Amino acid sequence: MTKLSQRALEIGAKVEAFVRETVVPYEQDPRRDHHGAPTDELVDEMKMKARAAGVLTPHILPDGSHLTQLETAHVLQKSGLSPLGPLACNTTAPDEGNMYLLGHVGSPELKERFLRPLVEGNARSAFFMTEPDGGAGSDPAMMKTTCRMDGNHWVINGRKTFITGADGAKVGIIMAKADEGACMFLVDLPDPAIRIDHVPNTIDNSMPGGHATLTIDNLRVPADQMLGEAGEGFKYAQIRLSPARLSHCMRWLGCCVRANEIATDYANRREAFGKVLIDHEGVGFMLAENMIDLKQAELMIDWCASVLDTGSLGTVESSMTKVAVSEALMRIADRCVQVMGGLGVTDTTIVERVFREIRAFRIYDGPTEVHKWSLAKKIKRDWKATQI
Repeated sequence: MTKLSQRALEIGAKVEAFVRETVVPYEQDPRRDHHGAPTDELVDEMKMKARAAGVLTPHILPDGSHLTQLETAHVLQKSGLSPLGPLACNTTAPDEGNMYLLGHVGSPELKERFLRPLVEGNARSAFFMTEPDGGAGSDPAMMKTTCRMDGNHWVINGRKTFITGADGAKVGIIMAKADEGACMFLVDLPDPAIRIDHVPNTIDNSMPGGHATLTIDNLRVPADQMLGEAGEGFKYAQIRLSPARLSHCMRWLGCCVRANEIATDYANRREAFGKVLIDHEGVGFMLAENMIDLKQAELMIDWCASVLDTGSLGTVESSMTKVAVSEALMRIADRCVQVMGGLGVTDTTIVERVFREIRAFRIYDGPTEVHKWSLAKKIKRDWKATQI
């Protein structure tokens, strides 16, 4: 196992102290929107404190360079020790993935205009890919949103759905298809040509802005706001895909570490049938299984991060890690609820909230079944290659 750098250890320690001491008390803060998500007012207040503590956007260094993926794994796990931690530290989705993409492929002009406000924590962003009505989702090739040139502008039309954080975002990355293939655009938000039709109530509610369905009606985007060239959209999506998928695993691992701490404390204090719960085999074994799953999840994340640090896209490795980690964390969250009994299904602690968030995590960034299907296709391809 690659040894963590001293800078990652130091940044991680600062982030952990900030989350445990400053962010955790906000978990009972009543400032929530009607979907149950933290309000932007609450998030901005926490960001202000993170900025003062020197832990805002801790995975991006003052010179604009990015921590390695292995270092990022350590730091983002620490930010995830509270469901509010990634929001406070500016390491949350979709902003973290969007910052990574723009940092790697954006022109200097686009970085200054769109990336800087994100890194500084002064703006939220949204990534517009998934579509309703048989459009792009787990299969991005089904994209229906179109773009066409009109003078020195592109005109975009279509509908998008489950667009996390769109309501209230200031920066948008929109995917659409032209005759040349998929394209990716940067836009300022809000824009009158982008209409939010619906923001549903969902099982998860940790992300401001919810998961909107919206209509894009003749949106005009200057040609210099396209990332790369027409037809290169999927190539850039691949650059974002694996690191963003992996960072979800990092943050939610942190949440499950904390949930397990809470369940462990409860099991060592609560008595039933003449002894504390942990001395009952059924409870003690669940916590032992949590210990195993937590370590396996950590090792899978570090393995995949190490692969990405070689410069590989890590598509296969990130699929394997997304499946292994999301399923392990679901088991952990479920056991934490079970260990705590009735208390585990209340909002007295974050355990119930973590359970809901992890359930959603098993779906976004590719459901388990899609990743397994993709891996099975690779197994078949590899087998065929040996038969020639």
